[in-house]
Amino acid sequence: MHVVFDLDGVLLDSESDLAWLDRALDATLAAFDLPRTDENRARLYPANVREFEQAAASFGVPVDELWSVRHEHYLREKIAAIESGEIRPFPDVDVVRDLAVRYPVSIISNSPVEVVEAFVRAADLETAIDHRIGRGEDLLAIERLKPHGHFFDRLDAATEQDTYVYVGDSPSDRTFAQRVGMAYIHLDRDGHPPSDLAEVRERIEAVAGEE
Repeated sequence: MHVVFDLDGVLLDSESDLAWLDRALDATLAAFDLPRTDENRARLYPANVREFEQAAASFGVPVDELWSVRHEHYLREKIAAIESGEIRPFPDVDVVRDLAVRYPVSIISNSPVEVVEAFVRAADLETAIDHRIGRGEDLLAIERLKPHGHFFDRLDAATEQDTYVYVGDSPSDRTFAQRVGMAYIHLDRDGHPPSDLAEVRERIEAVAGEE
């Protein structure tokens, strides 16, 4: 069995303080002399990225150019925040290292692959994570985000595993796992079990025992 984790909200605490993201979006808006308002930032937030063409049209900016600038600033600010410790791995991330002793472990994230790599370095998980899969830099990446099965297809082509379990924290993650035939474990960091990676490990071991 291959254990696959989402990144943000599961392994990386990047969502409890979004100052890094606001800096990235403010820099993007400034590059086009657009007002740095909450409304304009919201149009560029990850949750709204599938409406990116509409956002570009509302700004009167070429969509490819807007995406390129947003990607550049997003990447710079998020990696800098990881490297400085502004955003950190969750304190229970050592569970991933323990799981890697028994199972292949990988990450599939909608974040850029460079961010996934920066997290793996910061968490000292280089030897624990077999495959690190994230989005690319071009506009086509939007169409391939989870719950699209593209990222799983890449992982499946690189492994010899027949069964997978995906650990995520959103309805989109659940849909993604269902679409590609992975077992799914939902991690709720707000307190509903499983609410931490130790409890997730118990669920993973239960899934493995059912094989």
